[in-house]
Amino acid sequence: MFTTGSKLLLGATALSVIGTIVYGIAVGGATGTLGLVAVSIAFAFLAGINLWVRDSNVSAMDTAGIETCAAANEPTETSMWPVVAGLGLALVPVGLVAGFAIAWMAVIVLLVVTVEWMVLSWSDRASGDPAYNASVRRRIMHPMELPILGAVGLGVVIFSFSRIMLYKPGNAGMVIFSGVASAVLLFGALIAAKRNVGKALVSSLCSVGAVALLGAGVATALDGGHEIKKHEVIGDDNTCGEEITEADHDPTRAIAAKANLAATIILENGQLRAEIIGVAGSPAAVTLLRSNDNFVKFKNLDDGDFRLTAYLGDEKLNAGTDTEVVVEQIVCTQAVTEGGTQFVVIKPPLPSFAAAEDAPFQFTVPGVETAVLSIEVP
Repeated sequence: MFTTGSKLLLGATALSVIGTIVYGIAVGGATGTLGLVAVSIAFAFLAGINLWVRDSNVSAMDTAGIETCAAANEPTETSMWPVVAGLGLALVPVGLVAGFAIAWMAVIVLLVVTVEWMVLSWSDRASGDPAYNASVRRRIMHPMELPILGAVGLGVVIFSFSRIMLYKPGNAGMVIFSGVASAVLLFGALIAAKRNVGKALVSSLCSVGAVALLGAGVATALDGGHEIKKHEVIGDDNTCGEEITEADHDPTRAIAAKANLAATIILENGQLRAEIIGVAGSPAAVTLLRSNDNFVKFKNLDDGDFRLTAYLGDEKLNAGTDTEVVVEQIVCTQAVTEGGTQFVVIKPPLPSFAAAEDAPFQFTVPGVETAVLSIEVP
């Protein structure tokens, strides 16, 4: 006697076979015919299996089958892992389009789901007692889950707070951060004052707070943080000219005296003169050692803010190649007021005889055309 399922599958198999024959005679074409043949084979295979298991029906006389059939087993607990697996699979194509970081995140999610789902399925069949099965799963997975979840949660909190604190509209980040901190303090105080608060309520409030914190962090991160301007440093572009820039504020190279000085360069009455230990008078040129650190002190005796600039020629980088670049070698101090001093380290890369005739090595003071002092580099 055929069961209901077997009748349906046998009928589908017969219809697919007839349809294949009619299509092959009337229309022809290898692709359509092969497709219908595959459908016929699939229906025939399913019909054979259903005939063998007889719709998985258990005879009322088979007591052992009634006790061991799937319907006699206790239903397993609901699981979130199928939903998480679907999310991970959906993230894979998104990551391939948007960025490999999302794709790797999806792979990690799928690996975690695979392990968790396998352990859950195994523990659900450990015994007939659901409580014992849950304890088996906790004993295996909690030593791994708790540290990882704690690290992830801490990372989310740090990320969210950092994005909120760096939020761009003025002091908005500080205000939001203070509000969140006050809410956390108030929540903790209320929980401490009333010890009989239900666990479900505490869990719900913590979950809502975590979601709100993460949402605020993501929103502020997408909106962008406030701009942090790069602080100018002496030697950068446009910092060795006559103009007083941010790099000249609160100078850090001011000194009273410095040991092992190569020279002390003094600006007085619009002229530069040098004082060198062991050399009498004011030499017409200052000798600096090539490829060595030469310590030079600049002293301004004129009214105004001035800086000392040392031009050391043009150095060719990647010479003889298609990427050859000519870089002007120039070193300067911060601008100092009258009576102030500045210290600078000069390391000439080239000898002075390599300089062009119209561009010799020399000390100058931007804005003071008469302040010029030659530099000799052996």
